[in-house]
Amino acid sequence: MIGQAFLARHSKKSTCLHGPAVRVLARLGLRLAFVVPLLTAAMQVQAQGTFDISVANRAQKLVVGFYSHTAGFVAGTVLSSTGLKVYRADFGDFPGGPRATDDPGFRALPGTLPPGLLLHARGEGTLQYRSGPGGTWGAPPAGELIRLQGAVPTDIAIAYLYCEIGDPVLCNPGLAAQYPFYAQGTTFSGSGVSGPNPAILDATSPQGELHAHLDWFIEGQQGVLPSIGAYMITLRLSTNGGALADSNPFHILFNHRLSAADFAASAAQVTIGFPIGNPVVVPVPAAGLLLPGGLLFLMVASRRLRNGPRSRSRSSVPARG
Repeated sequence: MIGQAFLARHSKKSTCLHGPAVRVLARLGLRLAFVVPLLTAAMQVQAQGTFDISVANRAQKLVVGFYSHTAGFVAGTVLSSTGLKVYRADFGDFPGGPRATDDPGFRALPGTLPPGLLLHARGEGTLQYRSGPGGTWGAPPAGELIRLQGAVPTDIAIAYLYCEIGDPVLCNPGLAAQYPFYAQGTTFSGSGVSGPNPAILDATSPQGELHAHLDWFIEGQQGVLPSIGAYMITLRLSTNGGALADSNPFHILFNHRLSAADFAASAAQVTIGFPIGNPVVVPVPAAGLLLPGGLLFLMVASRRLRNGPRSRSRSSVPARG
């Protein structure tokens, strides 16, 4: 972890620190090589293919819904066997490359959550896998997993940084020793969930707003690519100190190298509702109660630089080599 750095994002939506810097800067340099119209078109196509997870406070309970970057609040899909909401993402999307994505995002409009609320995602159950439209759901092949890069608590991340630079006063070895546990991320596999669980997502702004896109990765055994197919995890959202009751569980369905047609067919066989790309606008959720508070924390997830509604400005903190 010696080469880690953190990137600070300063925006209305959140006050958090993100990294690692090397990977983000490399992606930025790559994207600058593309023609702007091509990049814009690709981002528009991706935005139409996925919905963010909208988050709101309803009767002191977290509730989730579907939010489209192009159509606002929409009616989405649910798993036919459980009735739980299903969100879709693609490990081959344009910004993420072949085995990463930062979709779906988490979105709370101003006033829908208390300010300074720290939001967590708790994994439940096991990672499920399906080879394609003709397959059946079951455990993924051995060694395959999905990793979520969440956040590191502020005191632990700061202690780690001071220990890395050798500060004899501010270095707290006990806190710094906990850094690798959070930096490794939360993993979902056929045997369950490991690492930080719940994982820290983000904190709401003073206006009660949140728009977070964290990094998800799919991994196979060392030297072996993950299998082609659909992967599904189960999450529920929670808050720091139980300020609001946990949300109901929901699923995220990931595509790894299936054709668009095969992934759509696989999803259609297990979900009911309106298909991706054909959103139906629904009313905006009622605003939640505003409570005092405010928390900062350091992120180890690098969130990809985006145009349009996901744009973020960052300033870097140098890393030690």
